[in-house]
Amino acid sequence: MAQQLCALGGTLERRSVVSVLLFPFHPYSSKPYRLLLFRRSDKVNTYRRKLAPIAGSIELDDKTPLDAAWRELKEETTLGPQQIELWRRGPGFEFTDEKAVSGRDGTSEKIGRIWTVHPFAFRMKNEFVDENNNVDTSVMQLDWEHFNCEWNDVDDILSGKILDECVPRLEITLGQVWIDPESALHTAVEELQLDHVHGARELATMAVKSLISIVANERQASERSTPEDIVRWWESFRLKAFHLAVNARPSMGAAMSSAIVAALRDAKEHINEAEEDVFTKVEESLETTLTKRGEVSKRVSEQFSAFLQQKFQAQPGGKENNKTIRILTLSSSSTIKAAILHALDANSSLMIELRILESRPLCEGASFAKALTEEVGKLETAQAERTTIQDRLQIVLATDASVGLLGRDVDLVIIGADRISEAGDVSNKTGSLPAVLTCKQVTGGSVRVVCISEAEKIAPPGTAAEHPEEDNDQNEVASGWNMQTTPSLWDKMVAVRNIYFEWVPAEYVDYYVCEDGTLSTEDIQTRSKQISELTAEVFSVFRVKDFQ
Repeated sequence: MAQQLCALGGTLERRSVVSVLLFPFHPYSSKPYRLLLFRRSDKVNTYRRKLAPIAGSIELDDKTPLDAAWRELKEETTLGPQQIELWRRGPGFEFTDEKAVSGRDGTSEKIGRIWTVHPFAFRMKNEFVDENNNVDTSVMQLDWEHFNCEWNDVDDILSGKILDECVPRLEITLGQVWIDPESALHTAVEELQLDHVHGARELATMAVKSLISIVANERQASERSTPEDIVRWWESFRLKAFHLAVNARPSMGAAMSSAIVAALRDAKEHINEAEEDVFTKVEESLETTLTKRGEVSKRVSEQFSAFLQQKFQAQPGGKENNKTIRILTLSSSSTIKAAILHALDANSSLMIELRILESRPLCEGASFAKALTEEVGKLETAQAERTTIQDRLQIVLATDASVGLLGRDVDLVIIGADRISEAGDVSNKTGSLPAVLTCKQVTGGSVRVVCISEAEKIAPPGTAAEHPEEDNDQNEVASGWNMQTTPSLWDKMVAVRNIYFEWVPAEYVDYYVCEDGTLSTEDIQTRSKQISELTAEVFSVFRVKDFQ
């Protein structure tokens, strides 16, 4: 197409842009669902007087498309992090408009463009929304690119009712970030968002199970499909998978994205084969992914057992050191629980004193101690003839504030991971960094910090600062205060924060134990690049023809 246009004297330019949609703080609170669109002025080169999102080219100075989105919002509306927050990301898509630009330099030249669009959905913060979910638009000031802004019905755009008034492909931009609130996908996303009990590994497994349910439901609803139908279904399914991987729980997105990307990579083989019963084959492939995940967890436990043997029990001349290993940890990690119990079960001479911080506000540390004692009971019922684990695992449970006392003579601080950055920084339960720093201080630097994690939690390249804090319901914190009433100025003067995760910089982490052994920071960088490449392959740019 580009060659044909050039032969006719025309030009076809490539342009990568961001497209930013704005929603109320509670996008699904009431019908009709609304979004804010902007009427383009006569001063712009493209799509004059059309309704549009905030949009603009990705510049060389923009490190990521998200950086470009924030910049365009600030330039065109003056809105920033004080007024709005990122709600969802959409996968990029591509389309061609052969008459995109008109009236350049007073001429009638038409310059076609191949647009690569990166959609984002932002929402106004709660303090700028009234009780009826109406947004105070006076907090923004529009630049020369727009006449005004107006609220529009989401369904009017998705149905095509007002598309003649809009910039091209707005319905696709919206479709990339909007999830039907009546859909199974919305239910799955909401379940993951509201789950404050399970860790990243378990949520990733839940996400894959959600994909299996979606395939099963769509198989039952479908009639006999042509190869073209299958391709369209796969693109729709890929979009659903993207939302589960990226938008369901961003703070735990590394594990969820890795699990889903690996699942789709294997399942795609059946799409390419154009088999008759594609739905069944895809479902079976996803089930196989679940089975493999269980095997990975077992391998992590085996590697941790080998780590303890090497660092603490192996002595010159083949002798064993029967010293009790003192370990401090916090929160509740299924990976750490399995690793400790496997190590004790595999080595009848191993003795551990496990010191657990309670982990406010949900006291997951107490839940962790409970789960450990329950699991020990099950193991000893099954293996009564062996040296009992209860005699070799002693648990001390204390408040988070006691870390300076509990950490004075520990050998190891063990942390899990919800995300590991390219540089080796570890995102884990809030309280991890104070525990690590305090134990380093009170032991004179002798303590070793070990991150036990599946390799799937290694994130694609990017800094820790690029990932937003997950601030949760303040009532989880306040419920423990037994404060029957609050002073009249409380809400005005007091802000209660309930941040679930924080970063432990790589400089404080001594070992990373995963299913493949102990990793170096160089190993982590390599794997980070690999997952980035695989993610780009699986969630490659969507083409408009795939939606038609």
